[in-house]
Amino acid sequence: MPYILPLTSIKIALVACVKQKQESSCQAKDMYLSEDFKAWLKYAESWGADKIFILSGKHGLLELTQEIKPYDFNLNVQSRSYRRAWAEDVLMKLTKQASFENDHFLILSNRLYAQDLSPKFKYFEMPLEIT
Repeated sequence: MPYILPLTSIKIALVACVKQKQESSCQAKDMYLSEDFKAWLKYAESWGADKIFILSGKHGLLELTQEIKPYDFNLNVQSRSYRRAWAEDVLMKLTKQASFENDHFLILSNRLYAQDLSPKFKYFEMPLEIT
C-alpha cells in the first residue's frame, strides 16, 4: 500500500508595518506602536493564524520575534520596480515557511503592499480597507 502524505494547509497572516515606531531596538512585534497595528495583530490571532509575519517596507518579511532597529522607510512612496523587487524578496523568504498552493493567507495591508504578493497565493483574503 503506497504511503500518501496528507495535504496540510495552515493559516498565515501578513500584517503591514506602520510609521510610528519605538525609539530603540526590540522585537518586531513590539516595534510598531499604532493602535491600528495592535488591532491588526489581534485580528490575525482571532482569525486563527498558525503563523503571523510582519510586512516591513525596509526589511521585507519579519518574524514577530526578530530583533530590529528603528527605521524610517515608506514602501508606499517607492517606485513600482522597487516594490516588485521587495515583493519577490518577501515571496522568496515566505517559500521557506508556506505553500502558496495549499495555505490560506490573511493580508492585513494596503493594496500597494499586497499587489505583487496576493496573485501568488491560491487562497487569500484582504478583509480590511487599509489606505
